[in-house]
Amino acid sequence: MATVPEPASEMMDYYSSNEDDLFFEVDGPKQMKCSFQNLDVCPLDEGIHLQISHQHHNKSFRQIVSVIVAVEKLQKMLVPCPKAFQDNDLSALLSFIFEEEAIILDTWDDSFVCDAPVRMLNCTLQDVQQKCLVMSGPYELKALHLQGRELDQQVVFSMSYVQGEENSDKMPVALGLKEKNLYLSCVMKGEKPILQLESIDPKNYPKKKMEKRFVFNKIEIKDKVEFESAQFPNWYISTSQAENMPVFLGDTKGGQDITDFTMRFVS
Repeated sequence: MATVPEPASEMMDYYSSNEDDLFFEVDGPKQMKCSFQNLDVCPLDEGIHLQISHQHHNKSFRQIVSVIVAVEKLQKMLVPCPKAFQDNDLSALLSFIFEEEAIILDTWDDSFVCDAPVRMLNCTLQDVQQKCLVMSGPYELKALHLQGRELDQQVVFSMSYVQGEENSDKMPVALGLKEKNLYLSCVMKGEKPILQLESIDPKNYPKKKMEKRFVFNKIEIKDKVEFESAQFPNWYISTSQAENMPVFLGDTKGGQDITDFTMRFVS
């Protein structure tokens, strides 16, 4: 195997004056050829060759280092060559030279659109006092105790896993009512955020990127869950200690208001 020249001498000579160019020869017959493949694996005349000119160019240290890194990685490759090297074989070499890095989105980017299918699960919710959530009028939920056949009155939610500020403790979801064009949403009314049932266009919902008023951060605590508004942090879906009272958005945890629920998945 040929020896790679020192960067201080000939290494600067073969780098192109145009960064978009490939290695090229300048002085015709006055060139060295270095094979980067093991001679036992591939004949010299069918390997990958580095062509070195003797014309000097002023190049940056970064360019020299880039070439050296590529050369060192190519030297370690043992690629069988049943046929002559072709242009489309270059794609296989990129993984040896470059390293793939993940792109992490740290911010809520409203311009980003995701076309992935929406994952949905059907579930029912009961607060820690085992009160069920039922419809009371066309746009209101109430919490009350149900028994026996009355359990059929409880609302079944279609919980969608959506875009949001996801982390190890919080999972962004949207809560729609199964077979109804209604979603729980959080909006400002006067000086206080409220919880409401909002009518939507079934042609456009559910979708992966829901408007923020529809998004809740599902927080699991042991066998219980909480639903924090993404639009209004530290405000939670809540029920009252009293029977047959509306479900609302509250900012009190561990007090009179109930923010902990048990969730049961249904078909």
